[in-house]
Amino acid sequence: MRIRILLTLITLTIVVCFSSIASAGIDDGLIVYYSFDESTGDTASDASKHNNDAKLTGSAKWEPNDGKIDGALRLDGTGSSAVDDDGADYINGLTEFSVSIWVKSDTAPHDRGIFIAKEPAGGDDTFTLRYDSAGFKAPAATSLIKAGFTTSGGGIQYESADNTQTTEWQHLVVTWSSGDPVALYIDGVLDEPQYNQDVRTGNISSASTFIVGRGGKDNGGTSWTGLIDDVRIYDRVLAENEITELASGVLAVEADGKLATTWADLKQKRD
Repeated sequence: MRIRILLTLITLTIVVCFSSIASAGIDDGLIVYYSFDESTGDTASDASKHNNDAKLTGSAKWEPNDGKIDGALRLDGTGSSAVDDDGADYINGLTEFSVSIWVKSDTAPHDRGIFIAKEPAGGDDTFTLRYDSAGFKAPAATSLIKAGFTTSGGGIQYESADNTQTTEWQHLVVTWSSGDPVALYIDGVLDEPQYNQDVRTGNISSASTFIVGRGGKDNGGTSWTGLIDDVRIYDRVLAENEITELASGVLAVEADGKLATTWADLKQKRD
C-alpha cells in the first residue's frame, strides 16, 4: 500500500513539473483571461492575475456545466454581455496581440458580435470580432467571420472564408503585429480570407472598454446568442503550436483549481 502511495506521489510530482513547464509558455504575455467558470454573482474574474475583471450585464448568466472547458457565459441576444470598463488601459497601445476565444452560436448565419473594445456604433473598427452574414469588402462572401481594428497607422478590415459560421463549438484566435497582416485561426487552422487589408504599422488606438458578446453591428440592442468560453488576450502573437494547444480544449494547467482535478484522478486510480 505504501509503495502504491509513493508511486502516486511520484506521478503527481512529474505531472506538476511538466504542467508547470507547459503552462509557463501559454501564459506568457497573458493580460486578460476569463475562464467563465463562475456559478454565482455578476463578476467574471480575470485569471491572468492582472485584475481585469468584467461585469455581467443584462440577462447574461453562468452555465457552470455547459462550457467547452468547464463553465461558460450564456447570452440571449438581447444586448447582454460581459464588460470591463477599463479595457482601454490594456488594449490601447498594443503593437501586437492575440485574442483566443471559444464560441457556440444558437443560430447561423447572423451578424452578432463576439467582442469589441468600444460601445457598438454600426462599424467594424477599434478592436472587434463578429459573425457576418454577408461580406462588405468581399460582397459575394456569406456566413463568414469579420474582424476590424483601428491602429495609429490606419484601420484594418478582415473578412474570412465563406461558410465559417457554425452552431457547434468553435475556437477562434485572431492575431496582429505592427507591419504584419491580421491572421485568423479557426479550430487551429489558418483561415484563407476573402479580404485582408494591407498591412498597417503602429499600435491599437481608440479603445474605450472591452465587451465580450457584442460587436459593431449590435448597436441596436442585440448581442451574441449562445455560449462564450475561455477568453484570452495576449500582448504578443501566439505561435502556431500554442494556438493548436488552445484549440485542443485541453491544457496542462488552465486555471487555479485544475491541479485538484489531477490529484483527484490520481487518487481514484490508486483506489
